[in-house]
Amino acid sequence: MKTRDRILFTTLELFNLCGEPNVTTIDIANEMDISPGNLYYHFRNKDEIIFELFLLFEASISDVLDTQQTIDLDMLDYWMYIHIIFEKIWEYRFFYRDLVSILERNEKLQKRFNRIIDKKSQACKNILTSMNESDILTLRPHDIDSIATNMVISCSYWLNYLQLRHIGKELPGEDLGRGVYQVMTLIAPYLQDEHKEALEEVATNYLS
Repeated sequence: MKTRDRILFTTLELFNLCGEPNVTTIDIANEMDISPGNLYYHFRNKDEIIFELFLLFEASISDVLDTQQTIDLDMLDYWMYIHIIFEKIWEYRFFYRDLVSILERNEKLQKRFNRIIDKKSQACKNILTSMNESDILTLRPHDIDSIATNMVISCSYWLNYLQLRHIGKELPGEDLGRGVYQVMTLIAPYLQDEHKEALEEVATNYLS
């Protein structure tokens, strides 16, 4: 692995474990057992590393969000789609844990991150529309917008909730499943009766 790639990989691990504000470029260099000068040869400062990590995150999650959500999927398919979104967020979770402090420093990232939020919103609307057209849900048009917004909020701030519940501890990755469940329960009141059973069956297997 090239030194530049090693810097990105090591930084991502440290940011996810310790939180971005608690990691310095010296910490990164020490973890890699390289000189600070070697690190600065590839990245002038920590914000440059953060921007490169964001580009990787952006490409990774966009691959999922840009996927067409088609009709005739079953409950497990929709469930797994939400789970994959959570996995992408988890892989780069430091962005979500320290979101405000990171974005305040970089206007360019603000715009790009908001585009990701827009893509999340559209993906959720596509899912709800698809489920509606497949007679899995019974929704009015304005329901789709409000539920999609709540789904995006739940996806985006689940890690902050975990952080609040586990202050001073490493975040438990297994709680991702509960985050997916919280998102899916937003549609529960609108499910046709036979599909409510399917949701609970998936949830039981998923959370056990």
